[in-house]
Amino acid sequence: MSASRELIRQTALLGLLSFALATPAAAHAIAERYDLPVPLGFYVFGAVAVVAVTFLVTAVFLYAGPHQGLARPVLPANWATLNRALIGGSSTALQLVGALALVAVVLTGLFGNQYPARNLAPTLVWIVWWCALSIFVACVGNVWPAMNPWRTLYLAVARGVGSTNDTRGVRAYPGCAAEWPAVVLLLIFVWIELISPFSSSPMALALLAIVYSAITFAGMHLYGAQTWLRRGEVFSLVFGVLASFAPLGVSKMKPSDTSGDATASEPGRLVWRSWSATLLDGFQHHSLAMVSLVLLLLSSVLFDGLLGTGLWRSIEPLLPSDRAGLIASTCGLIGTWGVFLAAYLLTAAAMSRILGGSSTTLGVASRYLLTLVPIAVGYNIAHNYSYIVLQSQTFIALMSDPFGFGWNLFGTARWEPNLEAVDARQIWYVAIGAIVVGHIIAVYLAHIVALRTATTRKLAILSLIPMTVLMLLYTGASLSILAEPIVRYSVPDPGYS
Repeated sequence: MSASRELIRQTALLGLLSFALATPAAAHAIAERYDLPVPLGFYVFGAVAVVAVTFLVTAVFLYAGPHQGLARPVLPANWATLNRALIGGSSTALQLVGALALVAVVLTGLFGNQYPARNLAPTLVWIVWWCALSIFVACVGNVWPAMNPWRTLYLAVARGVGSTNDTRGVRAYPGCAAEWPAVVLLLIFVWIELISPFSSSPMALALLAIVYSAITFAGMHLYGAQTWLRRGEVFSLVFGVLASFAPLGVSKMKPSDTSGDATASEPGRLVWRSWSATLLDGFQHHSLAMVSLVLLLLSSVLFDGLLGTGLWRSIEPLLPSDRAGLIASTCGLIGTWGVFLAAYLLTAAAMSRILGGSSTTLGVASRYLLTLVPIAVGYNIAHNYSYIVLQSQTFIALMSDPFGFGWNLFGTARWEPNLEAVDARQIWYVAIGAIVVGHIIAVYLAHIVALRTATTRKLAILSLIPMTVLMLLYTGASLSILAEPIVRYSVPDPGYS
């Protein structure tokens, strides 16, 4: 989940040309590289070793018992606005924000300045919504049900005309379709973001928003709003998956519960929990489509990093290609996804075999699927941190001049972005921390799942070896790919003391 690199480049150039106070050092804020104090391999080996040690420590010291009843402190009832926002999507303010954002993308894209850095649409779509909101949803709580503009607009019209399609549609949703419509839409969306030549075009983004709106409204009409949001609306599924890691959530405890848990409350109350705790709340069965969607999220971010490496430049000539490189990149994206999906399913098959066939390959893949979410969140932070810090500053100016017509609606049109807000060293250490912590949490969660489901402790630990090996490989690969455009290692001067 990254922003358009071309958009970042153009905005940085515009900042350098337009803002008189920009210093010469700011010109290097994006292009500079951090000189590592030790070779890159030391960092990669250290990160992999930390994840491996986590596996050993949890294997020795972690037991299933203490983790069965995770506390859910209920937040005060006077948090009503936030409660409504995160639960049923009934916050009027957030509904308005979401609807206005969609309208802004369409209007500024169609009628505004077509230079990406002067138009609100690209920054709003890629930085504020796709990058920043994804991280907020994962690290705080899921506000998307309230902000979802397609849900808001459709239900408003349906209720206005007295339709019942918010609960049931014209026809029943075909069970065999599962979440495949969302998977296809996510693949198209990722292709537009990473590969297409028009990802930062305001006009193209506006037209794509209109097309997606038509598809979403048609799906809601045919199958019912709630059904389509749960099965076909790709962003509801994506944000829902990411939100399973978040500390703010909604209680599901029934009032009649007699477990004695002091935190029990009526369903629908806002609760505070430890990060990723909800990933362990039962083991919901996930379809192959849902497994494919989560693996596409993981692989697409890694592929975006791969595009900027020498490894990709050596692979690209071996693939079918055209002058613009679109065919090769498309093959690379689908191929990376296929490799990730195959590796995960093969890992699940190995785990199933160790467990004696008590669970099918898909059953194991489904059971451990959400333990991959911390990895996705960590790599999302690692990959998009600099984009958000730098590009979000231009959003302040664009709010006053969304069409690029020279307006100054809120007095911020001449806001001067600080291109020195981040440097390569900071980006590198944020990336290492986010990736390693994400994998540590994933290993920890996988252990809990195994201990809760395997018949013996020994079998649980043995079954986790294939999954741990996969996580170790992913840790090393992701750090290596992410490092190439950020860091370098220069051999110290022998005469230095």
